[in-house]
Amino acid sequence: TCPIPCPALSTCINGTCRCLAGTILSGEACVEAKVFPGTLRVNRTFVEDMRNPRSAAFRSISSEIIAALREAFRNITGYINSTVLELTPGSVVATVDSTFEPNSPATQEMTTQAISRAINSSDGILAGATFTVTSLCDQSPPPCDVDTMMCRESDNGRPNCTCMSGFVTIDFSDRTCRACPSGQRSVDNQCVPCSFGYSGFNCNDSSLLALVVVACVLGGLLLILIVAMIIYFAITKKNPKYADITSSQISVEQYHSWPAQSLPAIPRATLSSNANSGNVMEMSNQGTRRNQSNGLTGSYDVTSVDNMNTFKGKNPSRYSYLVQGHENPYFIPADEPRST
Repeated sequence: TCPIPCPALSTCINGTCRCLAGTILSGEACVEAKVFPGTLRVNRTFVEDMRNPRSAAFRSISSEIIAALREAFRNITGYINSTVLELTPGSVVATVDSTFEPNSPATQEMTTQAISRAINSSDGILAGATFTVTSLCDQSPPPCDVDTMMCRESDNGRPNCTCMSGFVTIDFSDRTCRACPSGQRSVDNQCVPCSFGYSGFNCNDSSLLALVVVACVLGGLLLILIVAMIIYFAITKKNPKYADITSSQISVEQYHSWPAQSLPAIPRATLSSNANSGNVMEMSNQGTRRNQSNGLTGSYDVTSVDNMNTFKGKNPSRYSYLVQGHENPYFIPADEPRST
């Protein structure tokens, strides 16, 4: 940073205020001027001290170059001076600026021709030299604000600075521009409000528009859903057949009025004994509490077939004494009433 604020058309570089390219220091301010930059290659031997602008070698060679250029431009009105900015190796290559008054008729073509004539007629430092025109926009510090402006070449020694998209010019300087406030954009070098749904720098933010679109879509879907529900309830109210088919059509009273049902009794088999037929098994179907029966009855002789294997055989096993039958005291025949 510089110890004091730098004046207009200047910038702080390495703690020193330097005028922008295309301006010169006049008193304590930088003023506009016509500047024609270029590189001049002279037939001298380069030494490392020439890199230092404060060295004797630098001052010696630069003084010779400035004097030769002053002589070359003596016939052009408005010439102020020439400045050697840098010396680099390659024999000796000098970066020079030739400055003229703002109202001078000097052009790039005029100054280039003057230098060429001086080189051709010189027997001093310009003898055998070569001159190359360079761009004023490429110098440091640049003549235009690099953040807000674009620099273009011109033939009159003045930079052509134009505002970038989204920026507008300001009244007190033509070397910088300003941005439009948020929510505005640049149109014909004026700040105008953004279209609906856009905001931010130069109206590049469309988030508001996207939000409005999404809200409209969701609102439309909600409206369609409400209308569909209204139509559905209106139809089901007028036509009960469209009601929910899963609802029960049987009332509780109808359910309780159905007759009680019961399972039929399982037929039971009993053994009877008489003198004529011996042991006989009889099966009868006892009715239910409502005397329901299929009317089937029958008796079977379990001893009439010799080959039938029964629990009571003619040849009892030797281990029959181990398995003795027992009477079930809780057995109740089906033909006897149960006690409650």
